[in-house]
Amino acid sequence: MHDFRRRTGWSFPLSRLAAFCLALLFLLSAPAAAAETEPDEAEEAAVWTAVETILRSYEEAAMLYVDRDLRLGTVAGPSVLLPVETEGEESRSIRVFGKDMTLAQLPGNIIFLEKKAAFYAAMRQMQGIYREDLHLTYRMEGLELTEDTARVSVRETAQFRYTDSDRQSVYEAFFTVYLIKLEGRWLIAGVTDGSRFDKLYRDQGEAFDLDAALAEFSARLEEENCRVAFPGTPCDSPGRIPYSGASAAAYAYTYSRMSAGTPRSGFYNTLFTGYAGEGGDCMNFASQCMWAGFGGSESAIGELGLPMDTAGNSQWFGRAAGGGKINHAWISCQSFRQYLTGNKEGTGSGGSNAAVDTGIYATILDVGAGCGFSGVAADELLGAVAHVEGSGGAYSHAIVFTDVTGTRRSDVWFCGHTKDITHLKLGDYYIGPLKVYIPRYLRAGEMAGEDIRTERSRPVEAGGTAILSARMNTVQEQMTITVTPPGGAAEPVVSVDDADNCWTEYTFSIPGLYRVDCSARAPGGGRTATSTCYIRCWSPEDLLPEEASRPEETGESEMPGWLRQPEDAAASGVNKK
Repeated sequence: MHDFRRRTGWSFPLSRLAAFCLALLFLLSAPAAAAETEPDEAEEAAVWTAVETILRSYEEAAMLYVDRDLRLGTVAGPSVLLPVETEGEESRSIRVFGKDMTLAQLPGNIIFLEKKAAFYAAMRQMQGIYREDLHLTYRMEGLELTEDTARVSVRETAQFRYTDSDRQSVYEAFFTVYLIKLEGRWLIAGVTDGSRFDKLYRDQGEAFDLDAALAEFSARLEEENCRVAFPGTPCDSPGRIPYSGASAAAYAYTYSRMSAGTPRSGFYNTLFTGYAGEGGDCMNFASQCMWAGFGGSESAIGELGLPMDTAGNSQWFGRAAGGGKINHAWISCQSFRQYLTGNKEGTGSGGSNAAVDTGIYATILDVGAGCGFSGVAADELLGAVAHVEGSGGAYSHAIVFTDVTGTRRSDVWFCGHTKDITHLKLGDYYIGPLKVYIPRYLRAGEMAGEDIRTERSRPVEAGGTAILSARMNTVQEQMTITVTPPGGAAEPVVSVDDADNCWTEYTFSIPGLYRVDCSARAPGGGRTATSTCYIRCWSPEDLLPEEASRPEETGESEMPGWLRQPEDAAASGVNKK
């Protein structure tokens, strides 16, 4: 202490010095904390209000086709006077979409957003796509805030019904919104969703030719640009398991979000390893749906038995929750194409499609931008998997076709994971090139006739009924179906002797997942085949939209929204391309 006093000139006694320091700390810290916290919260609230306002206006214009002024609250607003830059003065700029833009360039971003909303509204109406009961909710996933600029990553969930469907649709999107503060006001300076549309046209700004883009889209709607590879063949040879697109679609609906407020823990299949936080769960979910279409049993996931493919050079198998070997063909779009055709582009003539051992045989469609499906019947598309544009580029995201009424894109509905989407029309969102895989059969060898086959059921409303059924290729000594309701005990609901099939109509009473176990005992005390699936029972309360409120960060996002943009899309993930 002696040295301290000598160097600084302090001569206070130690006790008085300590008391002075404590008093000074008290006086400075408490008011300062309050002064810093309140403005930050106010600034964040002002930013969020501007962000939510522009996104709601944009979606109402693009989805409901109502007139919304997208310039209000933006740098292109009628009352906004951008500072005039004098000669020799250094231009003020803001970083938007990964590049520096001057104040004079910013209004072009808003004019492009106007034209984008007009494009989607017209494009959807050309296809006869209309919706009602639209509810939009928003969650802030990330915020970068400086004194006069902000960048916000937003998760949007839209809940609605199409006018030609009774089933509720839920759609998830991610936006990055840029703002600048001028004369005390936070103004929108740019908005992007990282879509293919933005990648193609955003840099054109206000020069984007809306009429030309719509004319090009209209022409593509009339084109037949669908190439069919590996045509479908009858599944009547021994050792082949046929594909049920209806079961694949039922599985997809069972494990998809029913309302905007449903958390992932409320609909993901926890028996499989999920990849929502590791680059995306899209191909993993698509593989699960195909597995269900081939008769996969939830009770045998960890055993890697049929219909998973673990033999030969081309393999395709899932990973049970809790660990196990990873198979990239199951979880990666690119690797699945390699598995099926022998090359990553999905254009090869090898892979599982050309193999003679166990594995999938599938028809492949290469579909041009905007075009519908030709060369196949509409009912063949049910349960098919498509690779579409994703954050990793062309064909890097997987979806599952779950309802089909025709061969136009507006006649096909799909479900998908991360983005978590339920019952969305294909033509509503994915208008670029597609690769579509229609599973035909699984080569299973001698084991093909020994497995029990069940037809999965779509989610059932409480009080409703569904047919539970099981069948075998040969007559069995006894066949039984047992149901375990949520929180209840297992109860046999039907049992028959000397039959190759059994079925019953079952009434679902309480919401939740019902376990359905089917078993078949071979004659003379032989092998017993078993299969397990789940049927979801729901109540009207499960479909209620989430209450709109100013959200907090959820920690649920795979990555901040701005990492999804083309300029810095280096984020890794197993589903990339």
